[in-house]
Amino acid sequence: MLTLAALFLASQAASPAACAAQDRYAIIVHGGTARAGQVPEERLVFMRDALAGARDELEAGARALDVTETMIAAMEASGLFNAGRGSITNAEGYVENDASVMDGATMNAGAVASMTGLKSPIRAARIVMDETRHVMMVGERGQAAVIERGAEEAPSDWFLRAEHREPEEHGTVGAAVLDRCGDLAAGTSTGGYDAKIPGRVGDSPIIGAGTYAENGVVAASATGHGEYFVRFGATRDLAARMKYEDQSAEQAGQAVIDAMAEAGGERDGRGGIVAVDAQGNFAAPFSSEGMVRGYASDRQEPVAGAFDTVE
Repeated sequence: MLTLAALFLASQAASPAACAAQDRYAIIVHGGTARAGQVPEERLVFMRDALAGARDELEAGARALDVTETMIAAMEASGLFNAGRGSITNAEGYVENDASVMDGATMNAGAVASMTGLKSPIRAARIVMDETRHVMMVGERGQAAVIERGAEEAPSDWFLRAEHREPEEHGTVGAAVLDRCGDLAAGTSTGGYDAKIPGRVGDSPIIGAGTYAENGVVAASATGHGEYFVRFGATRDLAARMKYEDQSAEQAGQAVIDAMAEAGGERDGRGGIVAVDAQGNFAAPFSSEGMVRGYASDRQEPVAGAFDTVE
């Protein structure tokens, strides 16, 4: 029997040989920050399985933007992460979703924030990018606009942790992808903070904070204390350090993570970033105890982990 991840990825099969300019391709994903003893193995199994499907798509020539959207949509629908179906609730007991996606080839982007009734926020973000003149749509009127353009409404029983149900420790999701065209893309999706003030928006839907992609430089997605990622323009800072200071993705990412951790102290400013550069090199620095993450490429079989090692 196919897993949910395999079913989602199979349903989005790429057109044969859409990208074949180079042999190199890569994908790195995250499932949020983590603490010891609070990362169910099923999340890692799901991630490896979904990465295997994404790897097959990229090998067949799928575009980075499409794989980013499909991968995140699968994680949203799994109910295993704080995104989409598994989103935790705000202080009034209902879900508010945020998401964004960015195409490094065109620098186009789309985002949604404070969405309360969408089945797949990342697909809605893609609709904003493709079907409107705008970058971000928010709240009830923004939700109505994306539904009018094809976003799917969530069924009444879709959200697993609605109505003040006790949340489990799980996190924001994101992906960064390099395809065989040499194009980069990234996306992020989240349910936000547990018991957040209704209307609060973090970094996940903000281009340059939670998500950024620029061809020839890097694609990146963030997770953690969103307020700090917004203040520091975290993913754009990472890209700028690479572009203007000739730092590697690992050096740049670690510098950004260290700066936020120093500013936030022991309690705040903690989190991580996953990134892939134009050569297919990965980076996944984090200052939290752990970060659920996984990656695969033309040279690397799918691996996933939460703490010091991935396998």
